[in-house]
Amino acid sequence: MRESVYIKHLRAVQKPSKGVLKGIGDDAAVVRGPKGLCILTTDALLEGTHFRLQDTGPWELGRKAVAASLSDIAAMGCRATTALVSVAFRRSTPMRFAKQLARGINDTAAKYGVTVVGGNTASGRGPLFITVTVLGDTDGLRPILRSGARPGDAIMVTGELGGSILGRHLRFEPRLEEAVYLNRNFRLHSMIDISDGLSLDLGHILEDSGVGAVLYEEQIPVSRAAYRLARRTGKTPLRHALSDGEDYELLFTLSKPQAEMLLKKNPLKVPATMIGHIRKEKGLFLKDKYGKLRRIRPEGYEHL
Repeated sequence: MRESVYIKHLRAVQKPSKGVLKGIGDDAAVVRGPKGLCILTTDALLEGTHFRLQDTGPWELGRKAVAASLSDIAAMGCRATTALVSVAFRRSTPMRFAKQLARGINDTAAKYGVTVVGGNTASGRGPLFITVTVLGDTDGLRPILRSGARPGDAIMVTGELGGSILGRHLRFEPRLEEAVYLNRNFRLHSMIDISDGLSLDLGHILEDSGVGAVLYEEQIPVSRAAYRLARRTGKTPLRHALSDGEDYELLFTLSKPQAEMLLKKNPLKVPATMIGHIRKEKGLFLKDKYGKLRRIRPEGYEHL
């Protein structure tokens, strides 16, 4: 079973509701609250699928669980406020492990101004399972969806991509501050966080917006980690940048004049790079340094 296919099914059977502005299929849901719009997201980490205990400590695991959900709020260009955490432990889990996990959760939430207000715990025979639900507010801003990309838009990304498995998948910083700044100061048309891979996550924007895209091979910010990993795997560093996932950088589109203004001002704590453009014709293409286009298939991590 493929995750994308199942999500399409869930979107098809979801019943419309007057209070739901955006439901299944984006980084977070947008619903009407008594005093404005509320942003809600939930994410899960499953032992053996998303992490291995032999190479992930409990504090790091708690940190990652919270940071991944915070990144979804960032992808909407909004502010995170509170969180709920549910954990299903193995029955044999030592109390010391559970306490360190809780410390990682609370330390990370506090760092980003988020309060953990509750949750649930259970234990059983199965693997460790952690779910983090984060609530946010728009802070007077418009939530940025995946579905707003327009032909002619510039495609931009924060930071560097690829090779996250060498350590950054546990140490990444959710781009909350950068996302709110971008939303407040620039007219973003669409945005997503790169959790599953650049090409796959860009594919989500293209599908929801009904457009295509051209990526500029020479402009994609390939990380040093991607080069190190490429020496081990035999894949190219570019392939790792396109498909590794767990970069948790912001991928967004906006008009070219707005993009040029952003590049000129350079106001973010991390670099922002223009890596391509949106076009009317469907499909995802890669443009090499000679100007030659070749079609590529969105590739990355599927959760099912």
